[in-house]
Amino acid sequence: MSAENINKKKGWISFRVKPEEYDKIHQHLNSTTHRKLSEYARKVLLNKPVTVKYRNQTADEVLSAMIFLKNELNSIGKNFN
Repeated sequence: MSAENINKKKGWISFRVKPEEYDKIHQHLNSTTHRKLSEYARKVLLNKPVTVKYRNQTADEVLSAMIFLKNELNSIGKNFN
């Protein structure tokens, strides 16, 4: 068998969901590292591990403050020269 045939997808699975179910599925999808719904659904349906993004809001706030301070120090240094 060639490598092309090994990675080829074999069939389609499709089903309908209610609008609120669709929204909930996309909320779960957006909290993961997957870009496509098909990747996420394949992992969930095959009971494989799904990587979920975790954001530390405190670290994000500190990072934004540090970027602001870096820009201020940069502008002060330019004026000093």
